[in-house]
Parts: sequence; C-alpha cells; structure tokens
Amino acid sequence: MTSPSYPNFYRVYGLNVASEIEIPSLIPSSVILSKNDTRIDVWIRRGLVPESITSIAPPNAWAEVAKNRCVLRFPSVGNFLIERGDTITVQKHDETDEGDVQVFLLGSALATIAHQRGLVPLHVSAILSPGGVIAFTGASGAGKSSMAAHLHREFGWPLVSDDVSVIYNSEGDYQLESGVRTVKLWKDTLASLNRTSEGLKRDLTRFDKFHAIEPDNFVDGRFALKRLILLEWGDELRLYDLKGRRSFQAILQSVHRPEIAALTGNRDNVVRLAMDLSSKIQVQSLVRDRSKSVGGGILDSIRCVGL
Repeated sequence: MTSPSYPNFYRVYGLNVASEIEIPSLIPSSVILSKNDTRIDVWIRRGLVPESITSIAPPNAWAEVAKNRCVLRFPSVGNFLIERGDTITVQKHDETDEGDVQVFLLGSALATIAHQRGLVPLHVSAILSPGGVIAFTGASGAGKSSMAAHLHREFGWPLVSDDVSVIYNSEGDYQLESGVRTVKLWKDTLASLNRTSEGLKRDLTRFDKFHAIEPDNFVDGRFALKRLILLEWGDELRLYDLKGRRSFQAILQSVHRPEIAALTGNRDNVVRLAMDLSSKIQVQSLVRDRSKSVGGGILDSIRCVGL
C-alpha cells in the first residue's frame, strides 16, 4: 500500500489539518505547512476502516470506542476511524457522493477529534456582532442557521460558524473558533432571503435543506462568546434569561455529540466548561411563534432579541 500524500492544508476549529481529500468548505491554512510539519494537529486520509476495534462489537452500533480509537459507521455514507485525537481514516461507500462524506467528516468525525483532545465542540450557528459572538443553539429545525443568515443580511455581521464550533478558555474568557464555511439552509429560508436552491448541494438527510459554501461571509479566527440563545418553538414570541441550573442545562444541550464525549472520557471536561461558562456569558431562551412565516418570524425574533 502506498503512503498517503497530503496536498491540502486547512485550519478549522483551531486545528491545523493536513488532508488527502480536498475540502472546499474549509479555510486554507494561512501558515505554509508541509507533510512533516510538527504544527499539524490532524491528518485526514483515505483507507480501510476495521469492522471492529473491540473483541465484542455492539450490535448495530454507529459508534464504537476502544481506548484512544473510535469507529463511526454511517450506513448510507461510509465509515470513519478516529485515532489519538490526530488521525481520521475515511472509507466511503462506493456509491456515496463525495460531498455527503464530507458532511460527516466535518461534523461527527472532527467533533470526535475534538472530544479525544479534551476540547468541547458546540452545535451552534454563530455570528460576530460589534459586542462579541452571539451563538444560537437548539434542536434540529429550530432555526439556528436561519437566524445567523438573516442577521448577516440585515447587519452585515460576519458568520463565525454554522452547525459546529469549538470553544476555548483563554484565561477565563471563552472564545469560539471559526468553523466550516458552509451554511445549511432550508428551502423556505432561502426563499425568505430571496435566494433559490439552484446550484446548491442538497443535504443528505433532509429533503429541503441545502448547503451553500460561502467563504466571503465568514470571519477567520477566535472571538469572545458573549451570548448563547436557545431557540425553541411555542405559541407566542418571548425572550427570557436562563439562570443557574437552566443556564447550565442549555449549555450542555448545545454540546455536539455528547454521547461521544462520554465514550471518549471527555464528559468531565464538558461538565466543567458548562458550569463555568454558565456564569460567564448571557444565556437566554428565545421562544418563537411557529404560526409565523419564516421571514416574518425571524425578523420579529431579531427585534425581540434586541439586535
């Protein structure tokens, strides 16, 4: 077997990445790197992923962990072997579109790398306001990307991340690192932004959700997180502060792949961060009126948040 070559160098989630695979939605590294550079944090390569890494594989398990190795299995896409917090081996299924593989590579696989390294990935869409980063979290379909995209259009504020970001503690100041330069938007949200889905990649698991690679709309770097807003659905629009345990729980809810945190031994780091962060930033719940149209509802929500 020939040795892998690594012609592509990127920076994402605060990590320098060398990759066999070209990944258009990542930010090219601003530092000149070579394949023997000690500054490289993560290596991405193609290869075979073992059927099991434990003596007894859990039946139908999508994630299997043994010591410092983790296998993720996605039946419609492929398998990923993540090792030591620094190597991802990708084995895609023959019939799978390369773009679909990268969705899971940049989400679940890199989030596993973060957990293995003791970092905390958040499932948020974030925008850089003049006062610092505002991050939106919530269940799938809550409108995280939609809120960020509309704020970008309304105020010109750059996007920090969409879907996943890694949070860092810098002497008690919590900062979000810029992430993948792709925005995932539902078809009705695109319409509310006066855009169409023409030329955009359809999301693998959601029929009317599309991926738009928009590097010019993103900022590169690490920025202070000032506000986390949990998006929920209800019968009327309202915004209220979350304090104490409720703030702590909202932050825990925003952690990406918490089950991987438990499997990789990163749960204690996650809990400590959530406890400290809950006293350092403003945490709120924004209940949105589900009877409103997408565009009108988001604009009402922006006014309610006070932006």
